[in-house]
Amino acid sequence: MEIKCKTHPNYYNFYQLTSETTDLPFRKEPIDFANRVGEKKDVFIKRPAVVECAAGLSGLNKTKKSFLSKVKTYAHNYVKNISHTYDHKIIYALIEKELFGKISIDSITHDADKLILYTLGFPKSFVSKFHRKHSSHHPESGKKMNLKSMLCDNIASSPEFKPEKKLSLREHFRTCQQLQNVNGLKEILEKHNFGENIDFNKIKNLKNSRFQNLGNTLKAFCLALPKIFI
Repeated sequence: MEIKCKTHPNYYNFYQLTSETTDLPFRKEPIDFANRVGEKKDVFIKRPAVVECAAGLSGLNKTKKSFLSKVKTYAHNYVKNISHTYDHKIIYALIEKELFGKISIDSITHDADKLILYTLGFPKSFVSKFHRKHSSHHPESGKKMNLKSMLCDNIASSPEFKPEKKLSLREHFRTCQQLQNVNGLKEILEKHNFGENIDFNKIKNLKNSRFQNLGNTLKAFCLALPKIFI
């Protein structure tokens, strides 16, 4: 029996074929791609990251772990997702202040939908998809792009602030056709030198000195919520 499939549309190694279709059959014997395809290049949509699958309330009954183990895993991911989003919001605001001299409404509303959905217990996969579909700083939304917000968001997602990210903003833009297609983004990135003139240690120290206590309070509150409802 022969099964056909198509390569993943969002993030994959894209092979430029000369005359053959992209439907590649899977058989018992491995296919020799070197003889089937031409030049190979990477196509990046999302900046690559090592993402741990974090299930929300709906994921408690989908594993074979004990109920107590499921609750502990859920509580850990629950706090982790909220804490991660909160830290990113603070970094975003500090970067906006560093670049433009003030904090705008964008910093207040940035990723607010993610915080709300995570607090309500929605899984990471759903939250990420929903957020990208409805946010003007993500090309997936189809909206008119908020270039200023895209700039701050991408700088705040640099490996210096998110170690799980594998590419600098400059490298990410160079390899991501989707970002290159956003009108005006290249110009604003180059104008601000891809954020490379920013003192990242200064931003980190400001976050830790001014917002650490608030962050710890938020994390403690989030950790208590699962114990209240479960």
